[in-house]
Amino acid sequence: MKKILISGTMSGSGKTTVSSILMSALENVAPFKVGPDYIDPTHHEVFTGHHSHNLDIFMTGEDAVRQIFEMYSQGRDISIVEGVMGLYDGIGNEKDNFSTAHLARVLDIPVILVVNAKAISTSIAAEVLGFKMFDERVNIKGVILNNVSSQKLYESLKEAVEKYTGIECLGYIPRNEQLATESRHLGLKQAFEEDNAQKQELFKEIAQNCLNLERIKEIAQEFESSRNMDNYVKIEHLKDKFKGKRVAIARDEAFSFYYEANIDLMKFCGVEIVEFSPIRDKELPENTDFIYFGGGYPELFAKELSENISMKNSIVEACKNGVRIFAECGGFMYLSKKLHLLNEEIFDNMSKEVKNANKAKQRFIDFKNGQMEWAITTLINKGEELSKLYSKSRKLMTIFSDLYFEYLDDIANFDFMNLKSQGFDISEIEEFISKRDNYYKERRR
Repeated sequence: MKKILISGTMSGSGKTTVSSILMSALENVAPFKVGPDYIDPTHHEVFTGHHSHNLDIFMTGEDAVRQIFEMYSQGRDISIVEGVMGLYDGIGNEKDNFSTAHLARVLDIPVILVVNAKAISTSIAAEVLGFKMFDERVNIKGVILNNVSSQKLYESLKEAVEKYTGIECLGYIPRNEQLATESRHLGLKQAFEEDNAQKQELFKEIAQNCLNLERIKEIAQEFESSRNMDNYVKIEHLKDKFKGKRVAIARDEAFSFYYEANIDLMKFCGVEIVEFSPIRDKELPENTDFIYFGGGYPELFAKELSENISMKNSIVEACKNGVRIFAECGGFMYLSKKLHLLNEEIFDNMSKEVKNANKAKQRFIDFKNGQMEWAITTLINKGEELSKLYSKSRKLMTIFSDLYFEYLDDIANFDFMNLKSQGFDISEIEEFISKRDNYYKERRR
């Protein structure tokens, strides 16, 4: 197996384009994305045919990131990691700041730096040299220049970069409006909204004509791994722990924001996963113990979701009968009573019963000493009070998620902040929530 990481000097430098081109051009690729991102991985999956996995040191810690990377790299010829923001951008200004560079050091992976070459000449060498010298522990092995207007300009820029930095140029991306992916408020449009077949052919053409693919494959570093879930000590106690439980996951155009490692962990716990579509299906899968609504864009499908009355009734009935519901972001929007769009349209979502249950919303973040087992236990098993579970959750090991959990159950009158009055020290959680909010704010710029 081989590994390579694609980073940029800043957001908008072209790392997503370069990553997509390489994923399209190379064979049997294991794709990865640095940080909390649901949308870029959908594009990775289209271009590689394989699920993309998130690598987030802030949420899971260094060891779990190594585990996810090595586990999902197995059986592939090359692992390509797409960075986030600029190479050194993270939380705060320390070098161990959960940035792409921090991850590159943790994974011991060579980096290809993508630089926007618009309206620049020899100064591009100073820019690359600065990135090289800022942290010499980061192994920057090559540069790809983006937004280049001609082969002649590329040759001139290449000469400057190689002369003054000692880092070789591996090719360029020509200026081409067809390469752009349209964005909206949460980032790029989702992969299924694009004409990916046509774009993938364009990517392959650019890779063949403008990139030194053979040299890129040489730069990619060889590595081996035998890591898997069965030999990962931190989760061995979860093996088949919830065998016999059935989880229905909402998955369609409206709800697509899921981390695949979380779902794989649920399977490792023995859970049977059944997917359903709140847009098209008429009712929940039979014998459901637990419903998982991920995020997405329910606002884009508000009419279809609103008009699927039988599905809404099925969810309400399940809730009344004690089936636990785990919802986040767009999934929680769907569970509200009404959805008000920016164009002033209003669509009915759920009935009053589930609307009232929304008041029970509690958020518990997966911090480093973690809560995945606690969350699964709480949501699948019935009857334990939240206040009794809180002390247990502090002792459990984070596995792979950065999810927060929003409850619709029989603790409707329990106020999270009342933990203080009950003698619990929640300062660490409050601090974590503040850091998390800043983290997401930075990454969505």
